[in-house]
Amino acid sequence: MKSILMFLFVLLFGKLANGQTDTIRAENAGNYISKTVVLKGKIMGVKEFVDKKGDTIMFLDIDNTFPNTQIGVTVFKSALEVLKLSKADIGKTVLISGEVVLYREKPSITVSDAAKFKLQ
Repeated sequence: MKSILMFLFVLLFGKLANGQTDTIRAENAGNYISKTVVLKGKIMGVKEFVDKKGDTIMFLDIDNTFPNTQIGVTVFKSALEVLKLSKADIGKTVLISGEVVLYREKPSITVSDAAKFKLQ
């Protein structure tokens, strides 16, 4: 019985360890291309943009202002409707979960689900 409990403990611990996501800073984003991470940083700029479909999307500058940002963050309409982000959020710390991808030779994270975005 003891060995069965030990086996279950090791199995559970292994699952938890593999499910962890790295928390990164903007300046390290280039090291995490194609990996799912939690980006932690300070919102330094907020820019609204209307796409071809007429939907409002938002670009966030994290830890630095454009063009000196180390990662691009794009928040799409589906998340914006819930989050209600604005220039009033500049200076707040944010946690953003997502996959880091390379877009125009720069690390980037997109946010379509408000649950993957948390203001602190």
